[in-house]
Amino acid sequence: LVPGDVVVAPAVRIDWAQMIAAEPTSAAAPPVEHLILDIGGVILPSAMPQIVAELAELSGKSEQQLWRFFNTRLFQPFWGGQMGLDEFWTVFTAPANVAGAPGRWQTEMTISMLQPLSDVALVRRWAEVVPVGILSNQRSEWVLPVFEREGLTELFDPLLISSATGLVKPDPRAFDQLGHLGSAPERVLYVDDRPPALRRAE
Repeated sequence: LVPGDVVVAPAVRIDWAQMIAAEPTSAAAPPVEHLILDIGGVILPSAMPQIVAELAELSGKSEQQLWRFFNTRLFQPFWGGQMGLDEFWTVFTAPANVAGAPGRWQTEMTISMLQPLSDVALVRRWAEVVPVGILSNQRSEWVLPVFEREGLTELFDPLLISSATGLVKPDPRAFDQLGHLGSAPERVLYVDDRPPALRRAE
């Protein structure tokens, strides 16, 4: 797994019209038995692009330079939970020469960025009919308080967040965690806005 290969591909726009068309209407033998969702760009906006953009503006470095540093040095330990948030802020802001910048993006501010996307109502409708789970490269410290705040936590089972599991997509072992669902792969609908993760899920 080469971290730089993971997030360089642009995010894709989720086709919610197709999701609506596939939305189950009853619990009687639904064509989809499990719905598994990514978080960033699907349920919540992604915080990292906002952070990178602001850091680039403050530092004079390009977003591309900052993303390259993140992808090659920090992607795996940060999303995999081997690196704490305090260490991450220190390491990530140091090359940008932005003294004291970590305080600008402490957990509380990052959480405030994460307002549920408008299509969460559709996710709630799915959850009334089939189990809905999470498989996401994310930080539990960021997203779990948002789920609690918005009353979303009880919707999701399993709730597989990379910083807690230590398994980062598109590592096949991250997807192997879904083996206990008991459904044939063709009966699991997986939604992600990152093409490398979608290709691995197939």
